[in-house]
Amino acid sequence: MGYAKVVCAVLILVACGIGDAQTQSPRSAVDRMILNSTVLITYPVTAGPVPAGAKATTPDKPAQVLGMMNGTGFLLFRNVGITKGTVYLVTNRHVLPPEGTPKEIQLRVVVRQEDGSPRIDQISVPVVGPDGKYLPTVRTHPDPATDVAAVDIGATAFGSKFQVLIEAVMTGRYLNTSMLMTTGQLKDAGVGLGSQVFILGYPAAIFDPRNVMPVLRVGIISTDPLTGFNFNEELRRNMNFPEHMNGFLIDANVYPGSSGSLVLLAPDSCTAKPDQPARPPVILGIVSGSIPIFDASLRSYERIGLGMVYSADTIKEVLDHFVR
Repeated sequence: MGYAKVVCAVLILVACGIGDAQTQSPRSAVDRMILNSTVLITYPVTAGPVPAGAKATTPDKPAQVLGMMNGTGFLLFRNVGITKGTVYLVTNRHVLPPEGTPKEIQLRVVVRQEDGSPRIDQISVPVVGPDGKYLPTVRTHPDPATDVAAVDIGATAFGSKFQVLIEAVMTGRYLNTSMLMTTGQLKDAGVGLGSQVFILGYPAAIFDPRNVMPVLRVGIISTDPLTGFNFNEELRRNMNFPEHMNGFLIDANVYPGSSGSLVLLAPDSCTAKPDQPARPPVILGIVSGSIPIFDASLRSYERIGLGMVYSADTIKEVLDHFVR
């Protein structure tokens, strides 16, 4: 590293108040409650559609498992108390199993055991009922082209003693709907083209078997979040993208498994000191997918580092259907 770069790095450390290792302790730029509220979603993908009301398997011919669907979701809480409250799993519509046959998803979370010790567990949450329709606990956006959905998992969270729920009750700190920054609030907050964002999820279903913390990626807002984004005719025709997305694009690496990732406004470059309260998290939206291009020389689609994000408005519109 050159002399100028060393001086620059030192100046940044001093300006941020972290140059003295003896007086400053390390602090994560993302609160642990946010990390623990971001979950890996999986379910097996089986061969062949099954008519609504029919059994998924027969005694002599079980359904063929083709692979696993992997995605991300995050937990939003509302009116949480010791024995009551609402816990929403927010994700993409395409991350959930389609209607047609009874189906459940698995969430990788930490649960509190009877002796009080934590344990990582795979918790099953039913989403498609015996009639082949989504259960009343599932809501999708009223616009079929909007790739946002939510599942009320309150009964499962309380019954399975989710560690993140217990911590939410004990500390009063948790992700909630008030942290959703609507489009109308973006301008006043100075959030726009070039603002830095954090993306929390499980790209390629990568996870550490010793904990449930997600992978953090960094990006910037690449299109005007105030106006939404209109996809051109070629992308609509070749990729089946909607004509309009109430959201924005981000310059960030998005891969299978990233769908459903939480998008946060990144903290200031100099994070708060350990003795200062952290700024409340600001939720800007949810990742839906990435935009590829067709490379004629390779005769294949390639990722170009552009991700699609639906706005916090769309999340609120889905959650509002639970209280109507």
